Amino acid sequence: MSPSPVLVAAAPTFIAALTAVKTAVTTIMTGDPAQLPLRVAPAVTILDAQLVLLFPELATAEEAVGLSAATTGIDGLITKLQALSAPTTTTTAATT
Repeated sequence: MSPSPVLVAAAPTFIAALTAVKTAVTTIMTGDPAQLPLRVAPAVTILDAQLVLLFPELATAEEAVGLSAATTGIDGLITKLQALSAPTTTTTAATT
């Protein structure tokens, strides 16, 4: 089974987002445990900014997939309608 085109298009963005989350967690958890609360706000602020910057990339990737799906669907409908409106020829067999 092949993966969804939407997931394939979004995969690089998801990888970047997960990498940013991992970096934030590492930043928060590394160092003096007594200072852990002091590291949370800056790490989350940076994470938030990094995730916001990923939205245009994700939208661009998904737009291409959506456009492809829409045009393919429309082409399929056009083909079906053309088949319905095409003149049909019937051959009648002569009986003797």
